Amino acid sequence: MARFSLRRYEDQAKASVVFGIAACASLLAQAALVFRHVDTNTWSVIYGSMNRRYLIFLATAVSLLLGAIALGLGFNSAGQRRNEKPQLSWLGFFLGAGTVCVAIVVACFFQFRSEYLGVAK
Repeated sequence: MARFSLRRYEDQAKASVVFGIAACASLLAQAALVFRHVDTNTWSVIYGSMNRRYLIFLATAVSLLLGAIALGLGFNSAGQRRNEKPQLSWLGFFLGAGTVCVAIVVACFFQFRSEYLGVAK
């Protein structure tokens, strides 16, 4: 049995799905942090700590990074003749692409609709 190597397209397909699932988990964490304190009357996100803002941007960066890796690995291995599992390549590609798109939308929503209620020093 062959070992794991990113030179093989089947292994790239499997890795793209793993990175895509990890990106979705990070996206869920990002969305939970953003939509936790949403005021539905004004559609604004209210937060009281700058640490929460940094945590949201960290979750956004992780989502974008993992999604981009899944997208790249899935795209690279999708059309190769020696890839015996092209469905995994496409699954990883679309998981990565969807995660990147939704992470950008959630981050822009937070950036434009957030209000800081911290105490001025």
